Amino acid sequence: MKILYLLFALVFLVLQGAPEFSQARSSRRRCRRAGGICFSGPCPRNYRFAGICSRKYSCCQQRDFE
Repeated sequence: MKILYLLFALVFLVLQGAPEFSQARSSRRRCRRAGGICFSGPCPRNYRFAGICSRKYSCCQQRDFE
């Protein structure tokens, strides 16, 4: 039974270090720092494209209407 706990911990460490997971997390942080929000798919009408959060998510910033 103890081996299941070790196996779970090993799988968790492998997934945590996977490049896709860590890259997506840093991209989301970068988007938030730039004042953007991650949306699934393309940006809504009142937002402009500012970058990519991950494969399926776009970083969008709200447009300034002056």
